[in-house]
Amino acid sequence: MAISEKAVEFLGNSLATGRPVPGQSLTNSPEQPYKWEQPPEFVNAKEASLYIFETITVPETTSNLLLSVINGVGVVDLASIILYSGFLEGKWNPDLMTLLMEPTMYMIMALSEKAEIDYMLESGDAEQPKEMSPDKEINMLKGGISELDNMKKKAAQQINERVIPQEVKEMIETTEISPSLLEKVKSTPSSSLLGKGE
Repeated sequence: MAISEKAVEFLGNSLATGRPVPGQSLTNSPEQPYKWEQPPEFVNAKEASLYIFETITVPETTSNLLLSVINGVGVVDLASIILYSGFLEGKWNPDLMTLLMEPTMYMIMALSEKAEIDYMLESGDAEQPKEMSPDKEINMLKGGISELDNMKKKAAQQINERVIPQEVKEMIETTEISPSLLEKVKSTPSSSLLGKGE
């Protein structure tokens, strides 16, 4: 099987930019698999939760965790970091990692409450939309409406009647407009058996 020039060029570009060659991970030695390629250390959610609790209650880890909460990092983000790191270390598989998300978030929230620190579930939750006084909102809406009216007037002034063909003008003048379907219809007395009768 011959290798095409495009394949050689792609391979050269991949090596030059430092990207892995496609299929490179399949060439790793089977005797030295990555930790996440081996059976996980924990397969039980309760045991894994206890391990996470022991890990995040180490004084140095707790202080770093709470410092992150003070700096506005969301609880979801911190729990994701903890769990993904455990996955890379071969502590649990992706399924158990998903099951551990909620308990890990509760542990972080409990530590934050114990330290009397306000926490956010997601980063950026503190950014509330700016509230305006009703008078300011009305003035802003009026300003927008007047600007829209000005734009309509400018657009109407820029229309050149010579551009519209004479046939189209005649069709517009002769076209009859039927009443709208939403228009109120006058009711006529019905002679049916179901109609109102006296």
